[in-house]
Amino acid sequence: MTLFGAFNEVLTPEILAKIALYEDEPAEKTTKAVEGLVHTVFGGLLKRTTTEIGVNQLYSQLQKSGYDGALAANLNAVLKDATQTHTVITNGNEAISRLLPAMKSSIASMISSYAGIRNSSAISLLGLTAAVVLDVLGKQVREKKLDADGLAASLFDQREAFINAVPEGLFPQLVEKVGIQQIVAGVATPAKRAAQSPPLRSTGTATRPVPPSTVSFEPDPDEDGGNSLSKWLIGLIILAALGGLGYYAWQNTQQHSASTDTGLDGALVSSDTAQSDTVARSLAVPVDTTAARPASATAGATSATTATGIGTAPTAGGDAAFNTALTTYLNDATQPKGRIFELSGVTFAPASFSLTPAAQGQINTLVQQLKARPTMQVQLQGYANDAPGLGLTNKALSFKRVNVIKQQLVLAGINYLRVDAIGLGTGVKPGDLGKQPQKKINVKIISK
Repeated sequence: MTLFGAFNEVLTPEILAKIALYEDEPAEKTTKAVEGLVHTVFGGLLKRTTTEIGVNQLYSQLQKSGYDGALAANLNAVLKDATQTHTVITNGNEAISRLLPAMKSSIASMISSYAGIRNSSAISLLGLTAAVVLDVLGKQVREKKLDADGLAASLFDQREAFINAVPEGLFPQLVEKVGIQQIVAGVATPAKRAAQSPPLRSTGTATRPVPPSTVSFEPDPDEDGGNSLSKWLIGLIILAALGGLGYYAWQNTQQHSASTDTGLDGALVSSDTAQSDTVARSLAVPVDTTAARPASATAGATSATTATGIGTAPTAGGDAAFNTALTTYLNDATQPKGRIFELSGVTFAPASFSLTPAAQGQINTLVQQLKARPTMQVQLQGYANDAPGLGLTNKALSFKRVNVIKQQLVLAGINYLRVDAIGLGTGVKPGDLGKQPQKKINVKIISK
C-alpha cells in the first residue's frame, strides 16, 4: 500500500464529515480541501528531504512530537472532543512552521481558493492534516525501524504515486507554491547525511526512538546562548564567502556579455556551460552560434545532430518559421515577457513519452536561443490526452513528456534552473464545457 492509501484509510468519509462539522464548512468542500492539503504537505516534506538539515529536522520532529500512529488510530475519538482537536491542530501548525517555514499562509491561501473555504478554515485544516500526515509517517518509521535516511528514501519511493494522485486542478499551483519543480521532474534526490541518526529500538513492551546524540538543528528557545558569539562569527564568514561568489559571478556575466557584443563568429560559451552538472560537462556538448545570427543567414542549413541528439537547429519549414518568430520576439525589447509559443513540431509517439525524430528541430532551436541569451528563462508546458492504457493519468504523462525535453536541454549544457517544466494534463478543467482535450507542448518565455 502506498502512503496515500494509508492516508485514505485514516481520513474516511466519516472522519471527514466530523472535520467539516468542526470547521463549520460544507462536507464536500472540506473533503476537497483536506485532499489537497494531504498532497501539499507531502510535497513540502519531499522538498524538505532534499537537504541534509531537512532530513534531520523531519526525523527529529517525528521523534520529539511523539508521532507514531496513535493519533491516526484514535482520530475518531479525538474529533469528538473540541479541546483535543484544537491541540492537534495547534501542534500540526507548529510542525508546519518548523518544517515548511514561511509557507503556512501561502498554502492556506492556495487551498482556500482551490476548495472554496474560508482562509481561517484552511489554516485550521492545514494543522490537522499535517498532524495526520506526520503521524502516518511516524508509524512507518516505528514499524520499519527507519533511520532518517531511510525515511527520506521511503518518501521519494512515493514520488510517482504522488504525481499520479494530486488532483489536476491543484497540481500546477501546488508545484509552484511549494517549489517542487525539480522533484516532479525527477532531478532532485533525497539528501544523504554524513552522520546517521539512531534507529528505533524495542524495549520489549513498546518501541521508542533512541534519543539522538547530535545537536538539534532547531535549538530550543530556552537554550543557553553561550555559543552566540561563535554563531555570529560563522554567519559573518558565510556572508563574506557568498559576497565573494556573487562578485565572481557578476564579473563572469560582464565578461560574457562583452564577448557576445563583439559580433565575432567564434564559438559562444554561455554561463550555463560552467554551471551545468558534472554529467553535462563531461559530455562536452559543442556550442553552435547559429541562433545568434539572423535567420536569413542560416537558410538551407541542415541539422547536425550530436551524441545527445541536439545539434544545429534545422531551418526548413515549420522549424524555420518557429525560429524566425522566436528570434523576432526575443530581439524586440518592446515586446513584454510571458509570450507563449507552441512547439508544433515537438511530438511524441502515441501513448508514450518517446520523442519522434521530427521533434529535434524545434528543440535544437530552443537550445541555441537559450545559449545565445544567458538571462533567458522558459517554462515548458505539456498537455496529453492519450494516457489510458499506460497506467498513468494524462497529467502524469504530460509531466513526463515535458521533462524528457527538459533533460535534453540540460544535456546540451543549459542550466536546469533556467527551464521550468509543468504538466497540465488534458488542459480541460471541470466546468470547461465544449473544450477539447489537448495534446501539445508550449514554451512560455519567462525572461528574455
